[in-house]
Amino acid sequence: MTSDFGSRRSRRGVPAPVWILIAVLAVGAFFVANWLIRRPANIQKAQAWDIKGPPCPPLSAAAYQAQAIKVTQHFEDDGVSFGRAGGHVSCEDIVNDGGKGFGSYTECQFTGPGVVQVTTSAGDSYFLPAGPATITIKDNKVSCVTAAWYRGDTGG
Repeated sequence: MTSDFGSRRSRRGVPAPVWILIAVLAVGAFFVANWLIRRPANIQKAQAWDIKGPPCPPLSAAAYQAQAIKVTQHFEDDGVSFGRAGGHVSCEDIVNDGGKGFGSYTECQFTGPGVVQVTTSAGDSYFLPAGPATITIKDNKVSCVTAAWYRGDTGG
């Protein structure tokens, strides 16, 4: 039998709190590096998707029901439901603050939707754009401009 039975040994090596600190710093460095690497592309995308144009004519729910063009095509993106009468659509998540910030918002370009219905947790919004349109959803607020550079389905 050994003479040290029951005695406490001194621990050698790095204490657990140091390992936890190293792990937290490594994870933080990974996220910061990833953000810095993606930042130029996010800025470029935000600039490309910064669509300017006149506001789309909004419709009330009653005016939508009374007019002739109805939504026939539906899709969902990031928990937001979109409807349109026709045309093609392309949606992207755009990083806040012109691609420099954190978090993102949804933006969709429509080639010729006729009418657009957007349903968020805040309710329904209707627009009657004359031609191409871009819908932006920021902080659950829907806006629409009558302009877009997207020209239709490219196949694939």
